[in-house]
Amino acid sequence: EPCVRSFNAIIANMIGLEKPNYRIYALIIGEVLTPGKIFGCEIMKISFEDQRLKKFSPIQSIFSDDEYVTYASTLLYVDPIRLKSEYVMIYDIKERDINSAVGGAIRYFDKICRYLTVSYAQDFKNYTKRNSILSPYLYQVNKISALDDEGVESDLKFIVKSGIIYLPNRPELNIWRHADTQHFLENIFNFHDDILERTIKYLYRSSIGHFVKDSPEKIVLDHFKSIEVVINSLVKRGSFKKRVDKVAKLIRLTDPEKEKIKKLWDERSKYSDTAHPSALDQTERYPNQFPLPSNVNFSYPINDSISVDVCIKYFLYKKSLFYIEIDYISPGDEETFGEVNAQWESNRLFFSTTEKNKDKLKQKILENFSRLFKINEKSIEKITIYSRKKAVLQVVY
Repeated sequence: EPCVRSFNAIIANMIGLEKPNYRIYALIIGEVLTPGKIFGCEIMKISFEDQRLKKFSPIQSIFSDDEYVTYASTLLYVDPIRLKSEYVMIYDIKERDINSAVGGAIRYFDKICRYLTVSYAQDFKNYTKRNSILSPYLYQVNKISALDDEGVESDLKFIVKSGIIYLPNRPELNIWRHADTQHFLENIFNFHDDILERTIKYLYRSSIGHFVKDSPEKIVLDHFKSIEVVINSLVKRGSFKKRVDKVAKLIRLTDPEKEKIKKLWDERSKYSDTAHPSALDQTERYPNQFPLPSNVNFSYPINDSISVDVCIKYFLYKKSLFYIEIDYISPGDEETFGEVNAQWESNRLFFSTTEKNKDKLKQKILENFSRLFKINEKSIEKITIYSRKKAVLQVVY
């Protein structure tokens, strides 16, 4: 019902059935601007001096005062543009409050600028007989006024305050809750693996995306990339869902985790307005509001555990694997066993040996590995010789 009222209000505004109670001014800049009426708006030229007298200013955002000693917060809206123009779009609207009025005006300004942009490309093509690069029209809301029943304006101050309070009065503790966590932190920080570093980078960026004003699309894509990069690195062939099944066996994903990943894949790739276009923009049916909502849909919140579970299970799996390059030396030369470029790539080893018998070679690798890393031979799960030049050892984890 609110959607119907909002839609009816827009139509009534356009055909003049309702008296507007707000007037929104937005600076506009583009290649061709013609003063006059345009689809329910008006474009007019207002000098910089008159803009100053009318107190034109972009939408302001401030951080709210609160009672917490420590916390993190974020602004709901940050205007990233500095726009100077003497051309202004004016839109009168009837709405229930100032937030709805600003949201409705922005929705309309945005639509007009989209169609002006496409029309300029056609104008350029028709006039020059060659294609134009896309030259977008830009706008910026700079003034909001209230209108009385007689259409007389009065200035309104529109300030957007900060949103959620995150981690109030933290830290809660000064030591980890579990005794093994510090050891885990040191291990994962010092484990050098490109895929692990990428998945953690995507994972962290998605988790802070709301705070640093990333778009909803980027937040969702980064969240799923943190999972996708792991799946793609471990299994190269087959459909994504079949690869998930294979990876699940390697890194010990549970059945619920597998199904959740597959569902997220469908939403990212098929149903949501994220990686691919959706059939419709359902937010166009929402009541006017500010900031404008996104058409991105995701079943699970970005801080859901699935992505970090995949990350940690991938780390534990990769930490259990050691890749050994075998170099055959001449009889009489000394055998050596050690790490290769440990500062760049973890768990990469070399073994210089004269032994070519596969079973004896496995035993020598087992003995040398146990001696180098000071672990019991029973902690070694298996050794696989893939060729005469390569072996993989896996420890129990």
